[in-house]
Amino acid sequence: MRAAAAGLVTDVLVSAAARGSGVVPRATPAAPGSTRARAVVPGAPLLVLPGVARRAPLHDRRPAPRTRRAMSAAAASAGENPENPSAASPTNPIVQYVVLRKDLGASLGWPLGSICAQAAHAAVAAVWEHRDHPDVEAYCAPDAIDGMHKVVLEVKGETQLVNLAAKLADAGVAHKLWTEQPENVPTCLATRPCRKDEVQALFKKCNLAKGLVSYT
Repeated sequence: MRAAAAGLVTDVLVSAAARGSGVVPRATPAAPGSTRARAVVPGAPLLVLPGVARRAPLHDRRPAPRTRRAMSAAAASAGENPENPSAASPTNPIVQYVVLRKDLGASLGWPLGSICAQAAHAAVAAVWEHRDHPDVEAYCAPDAIDGMHKVVLEVKGETQLVNLAAKLADAGVAHKLWTEQPENVPTCLATRPCRKDEVQALFKKCNLAKGLVSYT
């Protein structure tokens, strides 16, 4: 019965094509045991009968939707991690801002090692005091910790540093103002790790740190 139906499909296609174009097409017989037959006619109409298999045209064969696992694999191959917000947003990464006093080295004669220590104290304290914040957890995640972003800036002196700390507090930006002991002198501040676009505008008047040490 299937073979008869397949033969009927061939006859119908051949006849329809011949009427439309005036050219008698060449029919391709079904292979032995096959339930399908087709007429090799460009543009011929396609008639589908019950019980006769039909293969979708090439232009209708769309790829199946990608699974979550496939999308994750594609993101990983592109250097992104969809589970980690800091890596998933390369244009707006999680950043820690560190601001030092320029006068520590330029005017007060602090050695480079001591100045670096102030930055390290402030940065570590800011991370530790806000270690339960989601941005800090993402910043220190095992698969992100080797790609930390920090911006190290400078201000003129103690007054400017304290004023900046007050400005951050007014804006609700969590930070640590490091006060060196036993001197009890504010030397550096560091924000907790946060999205760049949340805090970047607050540091527009600060310069990149480059004149902290005077070489004479």
